[in-house]
Amino acid sequence: MRFTVKIAALAMILAMLGCQPSHNGSTGDASPAIPATPSHALTPTPVITPRLTHAYTPNLTPVATPSPTAQPTGDELLSAFMSTMTIDEKLGQLVMFGFSGTDAPSADFVEFYNEMLVGNTILYGNNISNDDSDGGFSRCKALLDDLIDATAASERIPMLISIDVEGGGVTRLKWDKWPRHAYTLGELNDSELAREQFQYIARGLLSVGINVNLAPCIDVAPSPLDTFLYKRIISSDAGIVSRIGVACMRGLLDEGCISFVKHYPGHGATTEDSHEITPVVDKTLDELCQYDLLPFIAAIEAGVPGVMVTHILYPQLDVNNVASTSAVLIDEILRSQLGFEGVVMSDDFRMAGLTRTMTVGEAAVSFINAGGDIILCGARLSLQREIMQSLRSAYDSGALTLDRIDESVRRVLQMKIDYLDWTPRV
Repeated sequence: MRFTVKIAALAMILAMLGCQPSHNGSTGDASPAIPATPSHALTPTPVITPRLTHAYTPNLTPVATPSPTAQPTGDELLSAFMSTMTIDEKLGQLVMFGFSGTDAPSADFVEFYNEMLVGNTILYGNNISNDDSDGGFSRCKALLDDLIDATAASERIPMLISIDVEGGGVTRLKWDKWPRHAYTLGELNDSELAREQFQYIARGLLSVGINVNLAPCIDVAPSPLDTFLYKRIISSDAGIVSRIGVACMRGLLDEGCISFVKHYPGHGATTEDSHEITPVVDKTLDELCQYDLLPFIAAIEAGVPGVMVTHILYPQLDVNNVASTSAVLIDEILRSQLGFEGVVMSDDFRMAGLTRTMTVGEAAVSFINAGGDIILCGARLSLQREIMQSLRSAYDSGALTLDRIDESVRRVLQMKIDYLDWTPRV
């Protein structure tokens, strides 16, 4: 009875849905047929094909990401600048000349500077009026401003402008806080004190436009007070000279003033004055390395940018040439063995230690060919002219090659880039 009611109820539901059961002869096994789609049932959503007004083919080629324009490296920029320089302009970068005058450079020197495109200059005591109320600082600044305004070479490339302020008796200007002797710094043996003294010196020099200090002396001597350098030598102890000398150098560099240590390979082994004669030091390289060269090795390891070479003969190393014209002392030992890559400057070419061995013109060519970079010569116009004429003649004859010239020019210009806030412009 209950089963019959369920069948009847199912038939009623199917009738309401518009479906009729199919019968296969047995009501108990009846299965509903698949219902017919009613007229009001939902129809599938039509697919809409967009109407294109033009044929379109997708670009499947990958688009390369644009790379930024490569900027020239510092070396490339410097090389490009050097390619615009004339040979006379290059030779002018290899000298540092002095001039006469305290209020303005003399007219004959200005004319020569412009004729030879002299690229660097040095001041000596006779350029400074240190009896002025401010110790000569203001007058020195005006003098250098006039020099720069009057010289053609400085319009394109800034000058290295040097002086030697070591302390004690070698101060040139009159300082409010008097710099101590090198020997006193050695006795105090206080690296921080030495560094602070040369920071103070650097600030004073930079304030008037001087960007190079030819200091400190890092010569070492068994009896410093018996040498002609006297209290310009820090100590008889090579370790103290190394430590205090490096502190002085760092004090200058801290403020952005270039340091040239001197007098490589060491003036302490002789009591003779290379301004007057040619001293002779009969030492082997091993002997020099155990004492005289130790402060220079320390300075090179500490990153000194410049080294000044002296006019002393070392016959055990080079029997024919003083250090300032010797490829053995400059190129082989200083550069190759000690690893110095900076600028090598000669001591003053007016000194008898050099001129007693060869002419100034011969020495100029020998110094550059030996690996030197800047020839120093104070205010003697005849010698300066001989230097420039000899360099140009040596280039014209092939005795001085363009590659050798360019090697030194690159070092000098790199120093100006590093310390003078200068960027070469092609």
